[in-house]
Amino acid sequence: MVLISLLAIFVALFVVWKRRRIAILFVAVIVFWLLGSVLPGPLVRLANDTYASMKDPSFGPRMAIVVLGGGTSYDRERRLVPKGDATTRIDLAASLYKRCEEMEKACFVIVSGGNPQHHEQSEADVYGVLLLDAGVARKDLILENQSLDTYENARNTEKILRARQFDTSVLITSSLHMRRAMLAFDAFDLHPQPAVAYIRPALTWWLPRRKGWFDSNSALHELVGIARFYVWRWIGLY
Repeated sequence: MVLISLLAIFVALFVVWKRRRIAILFVAVIVFWLLGSVLPGPLVRLANDTYASMKDPSFGPRMAIVVLGGGTSYDRERRLVPKGDATTRIDLAASLYKRCEEMEKACFVIVSGGNPQHHEQSEADVYGVLLLDAGVARKDLILENQSLDTYENARNTEKILRARQFDTSVLITSSLHMRRAMLAFDAFDLHPQPAVAYIRPALTWWLPRRKGWFDSNSALHELVGIARFYVWRWIGLY
């Protein structure tokens, strides 16, 4: 987590730079105060970029619907379920699939998400069951359960799409994640239509809130990921 890393830096400076401990403590308090109050809104708006709205994609004769994993967690009954706003991605995929079927077009759904959290099932496996329950035909559902990050989502999805016929593709994820996801897919010469499943609201407060720190951390995670993408591509890793 970005904020944990930032806190670790302040702690290290506090330990090493003994003559400036008061100044370091003061700066750390101000920074984390702002990250929990005033800064979440601007950071979320910056991360959302041009994807802070929901637009209906166009449907081609053969349509690929790609759903990116957003994590898994345990509910109160210790069942493994989609984490956070990931449920909205499943709902949107099922809705688009249903509309595609009603328009009598050929469509299939790819769920891309491995098991970075080391639970008993991958994101794709957990989401796949819910998509089947929502009406997606088993023959039209493809589970890609090896990807551990967004770059691998794009790389592994490209391999699947290369072996199938499709005219139009749609990429489903959240507003915060969409910009980084589109960059990764573009790197593999895939240019899907963005379909935002959930828009993170840009909120600010005068006093720090737990949600403020959560939003700042999420937005900074995406912004750092975008910067890393450009750096890695510049040095030839992407």
